[in-house]
Amino acid sequence: MKNIPLFDLKKLNQPYRKKILQSWSEIYDSNTFTGGKETQLFEKSFAEICGTKFAVGVQSGTDSLIVSLLAIDLKQGDEVITTPCTFSATTDAIIHAGAKPVFVDINPKTGNIDPNKIVDKITSKTKGILLVHLYGIPCDMDEIMYIARRNSLFVLEDASHAHGSLYKGQPVGSFGIAGCFSLYPSKSLGALGNAGIITSNNKVFIEKARIIANHGIKNKKNKYTHHLNGLNKLINNLQSAALVHKLPDLQKNINKKLMIAEKYNLVLKQVSLSGMFWPEFTRPSLYVYAFQTKNRQKTIKHFSQHKIDTGIYYPIPLHLQPSMKSLNYKKGDFPNAEKFFKKTLSIPISPYLTLTEVEHIMKTISSL
Repeated sequence: MKNIPLFDLKKLNQPYRKKILQSWSEIYDSNTFTGGKETQLFEKSFAEICGTKFAVGVQSGTDSLIVSLLAIDLKQGDEVITTPCTFSATTDAIIHAGAKPVFVDINPKTGNIDPNKIVDKITSKTKGILLVHLYGIPCDMDEIMYIARRNSLFVLEDASHAHGSLYKGQPVGSFGIAGCFSLYPSKSLGALGNAGIITSNNKVFIEKARIIANHGIKNKKNKYTHHLNGLNKLINNLQSAALVHKLPDLQKNINKKLMIAEKYNLVLKQVSLSGMFWPEFTRPSLYVYAFQTKNRQKTIKHFSQHKIDTGIYYPIPLHLQPSMKSLNYKKGDFPNAEKFFKKTLSIPISPYLTLTEVEHIMKTISSL
């Protein structure tokens, strides 16, 4: 058995090689590197998958968050409630937008923000909730949206792990003011470099987001008239073209990964470990397969001995990161988050895993 990588980008990209290179050749010859038909088609197609009217492609998932928060027009001192169980881009974006992240502990089963703990953190300075659909498992949107409406808060979805995930049949990225997606190469829908996209049903918001991402320019015909202080953050045509070719296989790949995850769950249960949990009324698009293990280093060694790569998403909760020191949180403030990240471990779940590879991983789990 050859080594099984956590992500095999060569396998993920190989089926699209011919079509993508052909598109890139056409773009090269036409010199339409930005703002072309490929980008328009990708934005339209991705919005349809997310059940939204609009989408704006940007240069990264981080940019999707920053641009969205700037379009919401936060002021210095405003507070945004979020989760400590995520990648740093989520809170970095809040800080770059001039606001303050306020953490809330998580549901220990899913790793997502716990709605029951949100209300206690709401103050006169609270403007919104930036949630994260961790690993692709949808948050409890009914409860979160109810809290947001009662308190006049915006909801922004960091759906960077959750392309195509459904909550009670509704796609994530369509609940709040906007959905923010990373299209990093390893994601369920990955570009061939950095890229991201913002989805929304709010026309005023999405128009402002596009203007911000295009240096404050409203009209292509007046490209040197800047209506606000914007950024250079729009997606390029090369990435859009690659994503257009990959998009039709997204649902098929989601289903394949779910089938593998269900198999892992069964085997983990047999060895008295908790597999991934998602409520029965959700259909997650799993970015990674992350389970909880009692002795992570021992488990990592066990998989390594059987030539299976593992990963940790993520080793340190955000409230304990050196970059968040100024927020004055300390160890023990969010016990569920700390325990969750101390035990979480990811194993391969690519839609391109062979049956032999899946069986080998399952056999390795059963020998834990």
